[in-house]
Amino acid sequence: MKTTTKVILSAAVAVALVAVSCKKKDKDPDPTPQPTTTGNPPPNEQEVITTMKVMIDNGTTTATYFYKDPDGDGGVTGFYGPGTSTTSTQTDSVINLLASKNYTVSLLLLDETKNPVDTISNEVLEEAADHMFFFNQLSPSALPNASVTISGTNLTINYKDTDGASTPKPIGLLTEWITGAAAAKKELSIELKHQPGVKNGTYAPGDVDVSVPFKIKIN
Repeated sequence: MKTTTKVILSAAVAVALVAVSCKKKDKDPDPTPQPTTTGNPPPNEQEVITTMKVMIDNGTTTATYFYKDPDGDGGVTGFYGPGTSTTSTQTDSVINLLASKNYTVSLLLLDETKNPVDTISNEVLEEAADHMFFFNQLSPSALPNASVTISGTNLTINYKDTDGASTPKPIGLLTEWITGAAAAKKELSIELKHQPGVKNGTYAPGDVDVSVPFKIKIN
């Protein structure tokens, strides 16, 4: 998955989704590719990330927060929370959590310009050795208990998946969020980085594929 374009959405909404193009493996090459002036084959089809969903479950209640740019070019924006429809928007991007709870959190990336919708998260999983999600750009502690603590929020995030490498490193599609005491609203950015050949479990290497600055509040 290679970032080729990034479009920051409207600042009027306190969330930004970076619409990015990701290089897709050709499963069925065109049997009659058009010739090019350089003699090289046509470029691979480009994919776009239009939607990030944050699906939260504490064993009793579930909620899905998501942010989308439906046309993939920054033209339409919206933040949606639990109980809202895709035609309504919120002016704040707050993920509300209860104090002293454990949450299982799954991240889902979609390209909704396609019909049927393309699940980009599947490609992230297929190329896990090249990808990793980060929270507030924090590098997690070492395996086997990779985790980060979000300063000022009383929130600890534990990575629950690894890329299967000989020296495994986290992915972040599946995490556990552990809340402490109630805390005021703070920013919680969620970023996917593309780190081919340089993934080492830290934030520094690679390029950003998608970035959404949500906010977190513990009640």
